[in-house]
Amino acid sequence: MGVPVDPERPLIGPRSMLLIRQGLRRWLAAVVLTGNRLDHYQRRLDRPDRPWVRLGAITELATGAGALSSRHGVLIVQVPQADGAHVHQLLDATWQPAVAISQPVAQTEPIPDDLSDSAVRSRHARAICVVGDRALADEAGSIFGYRRVDGRWERDSCLRLADAEPFIADGPESVKLAQVSGDADATPTPWGVREPTLSRSLATAGIVGTDLGVRVEHEGRSFLLFGDTHWRGRPWLRTRDAVAEITNDGPRPGLPGVRFHGSPLKLTGAPLLGRDRVTMREYDVPLDGYSQVGQLFVFFTSNHGRDGRVMGRSILTVADSQLTIDPAARRRPLRFRALGTFSAHHFINVSTQLRPAATVPGCIGDGDVLLVWGTGPYRAGLPRLALLDQAALAAIATGGSPAEAGVRYWNRAGWSQHEPEAEPLFEPAALGELSVRWVPEVSRYLMLTASGPEDPIGHAITLRTAVHPWGPWSPRRRLLDWVATGMAHHDPHTRFIKAATDGSDPVGDQVFAAQARGTGAAYAPYFFDAAVDGEELLLRYTLSTWNPYQVVLMAHRLPIAAL
Repeated sequence: MGVPVDPERPLIGPRSMLLIRQGLRRWLAAVVLTGNRLDHYQRRLDRPDRPWVRLGAITELATGAGALSSRHGVLIVQVPQADGAHVHQLLDATWQPAVAISQPVAQTEPIPDDLSDSAVRSRHARAICVVGDRALADEAGSIFGYRRVDGRWERDSCLRLADAEPFIADGPESVKLAQVSGDADATPTPWGVREPTLSRSLATAGIVGTDLGVRVEHEGRSFLLFGDTHWRGRPWLRTRDAVAEITNDGPRPGLPGVRFHGSPLKLTGAPLLGRDRVTMREYDVPLDGYSQVGQLFVFFTSNHGRDGRVMGRSILTVADSQLTIDPAARRRPLRFRALGTFSAHHFINVSTQLRPAATVPGCIGDGDVLLVWGTGPYRAGLPRLALLDQAALAAIATGGSPAEAGVRYWNRAGWSQHEPEAEPLFEPAALGELSVRWVPEVSRYLMLTASGPEDPIGHAITLRTAVHPWGPWSPRRRLLDWVATGMAHHDPHTRFIKAATDGSDPVGDQVFAAQARGTGAAYAPYFFDAAVDGEELLLRYTLSTWNPYQVVLMAHRLPIAAL
């Protein structure tokens, strides 16, 4: 949870981060102020998808930023306190006081010249620590990590999000309606029965577990696009993505059915060779799509791990095969042809919405334009907005690449042709997956996201609304505290996220040993549908869980007058 931030006191100093090497392993250590408590953080560098982890407090008496060093393999930190500077050392995984010193700890240092035009500077950093090609920045109390790639600095992580904007946390929380993937619901009923999932994906399509679940509409049909999927008896397909069709024959009244295809999605077409080849590793997943002139276009991420990025870029593809969903199709993947890169910077995770041009200021004509909301670095990005007008959509529909189609970017003053000029829609933020939809019943855009690390709103699924696609966006509304509600330690019959293994998850407990030992989490809320019910809006969304590794369908009731 977040803490009040003193605007006059930086939380880090010029020596608050240290690179540690041990054989082939590398990790970053950092010390950050939390009130008068100095906390120790660590992040592995061999796995860019791993977040910063808070390991414990060093002292409760700090009056300023700490300075890290290493002596004979022992981690040491100098800490300013009311009675002078003190030294603490890490012995046997425990911080212990050492001999006090008289030399004061440096508190501030000018931002280096080579960062002056970087994203670090543009986000108004008040303190910074640079270690080689890594930097840690205090941006009004939010702590972000940066790394130098191809001569420029880019944000790559968030240690702490200090969002001081008031948020809304009143009313009931979202409820789980059903588990989408897998065969049997991981949550038993009070009478000891595990209900069938919406798909019975293992029995029908050989799918053990998956994540995401992005809804797209095409030719009067509704599909769900899923991420890294585990296929029974086919370990070579472990990270390949899946697709399903939404049906009306759900297992219980009022619930949809979900019919998985029995083979994964496959990407084809150029560019497939060299540095820019399209990959389908873990984290290379479908993001969202749109239907145009009888064709289905889908955005994917690609190039996981390249240049140390979790998600290297977004690409635009088009369905190159008939979307015939067949659960028994074990050797017939659905093919999508790559048209080219959409973004390698601000629009790596994206959410899309077709809207009439007349409803978007700056656009003319009777046809649709495509709005694209995006975030850049993995779960550390700021939201931005792009636009493909009718000419751009027509160019892509006839085989043109996104780079040549004429994408425009919102820069607060209007639309720019240059992606670096895209301005954040709001900040601070540390976003990854996001889902935005226009809901005509309330004449609003709804944006679903997850909270950031050490966020004042807690471990939350959040909602913002706006009349215009660029905003202004409303303050965040907490829909779900996935720790308090999703883990429901007091009630095993409502708990759908586990705090420890119980052997019931065929992916986590049987495939990922580390997952079986750790707590679960929730991520990637994606809009499913919305309907007016009296004075309320009934919002449904898919949600991914980690431990168990599955997708669930959630529901939330919102007073329309409050939107």
